[in-house]
Amino acid sequence: MKTAVIDIGSNSVRYALYSHTTQLAQKELNSTVLADGLFFSGRLNESAIARTVDAIAAYCEKATANGAQTIYAFATEAVRAAQNGKEFVQAVFNRTGIEVDVLDGATEAKIGFMGAAPDTRMPTALFDMGGASCEIVCGQNGEIGFSHSMPIGCVRLRDGAQKHPDVANRLIEEVFPPSVPAADVLVGIGGTATALGAMFACPIRYNPNIVHGTAVSDAFCHAVARDFFLGANLRQAYPCLTPARANVIGYGALAALRVMQAFGKTTFTVSERDNMEGYLLYKNVL
Repeated sequence: MKTAVIDIGSNSVRYALYSHTTQLAQKELNSTVLADGLFFSGRLNESAIARTVDAIAAYCEKATANGAQTIYAFATEAVRAAQNGKEFVQAVFNRTGIEVDVLDGATEAKIGFMGAAPDTRMPTALFDMGGASCEIVCGQNGEIGFSHSMPIGCVRLRDGAQKHPDVANRLIEEVFPPSVPAADVLVGIGGTATALGAMFACPIRYNPNIVHGTAVSDAFCHAVARDFFLGANLRQAYPCLTPARANVIGYGALAALRVMQAFGKTTFTVSERDNMEGYLLYKNVL
């Protein structure tokens, strides 16, 4: 029994194929930047919708060609926040016949924790910085004790801050929780965390086997943010970055720094297991 899952994020669409116990295909992504312009208009623009629907349709075709009996697709903050989110969901259904599951913030946080830290015995904090939102989840032994979803993400910060780091930091601070629980371990998942992990550990070419488990330091995040806002060519310095990710990674570095500061940590550990595995656990597939 093969199952495909498509994660429709605010910055990228991702795909993977699984059996009931094993990931069969390496995760792929297409950076369609669905949240482009959402900060200003509150709507998904037509070109972002079109390229995202194209990416989803291509992954559905690939899943079918590779023997998937079931295809799940879920969407997060960009779709749930947009005034025309239902129109996007309908466009996907019209093109593919797939009903997109639009997750609320609490469920998005839950599946991220389930995927990355399903049975950790230590108090663990997890953050997932996407294109339109950032989730912070804390828990232990599979039980979530704290969850907070913030309407910020790399693309939203890019649109709102316009390359001004002080504005980006203010936007982050405005929605950051006043306090967080103590945690022994800090884990980062999603595009920002894995991109920073790749920049640190395998800057030439992205390798998920190297990225998984990489500890990214606050000093490295400071350096990335500094170079980004000084206008450095990060694609040239770090070929592992996609063009879309290179355009927003400085904002992700600032958010990661704020999360590390909140938990009193100087590093976070990258997990390649994330909300895709968590969604299938949530659906009792894995």
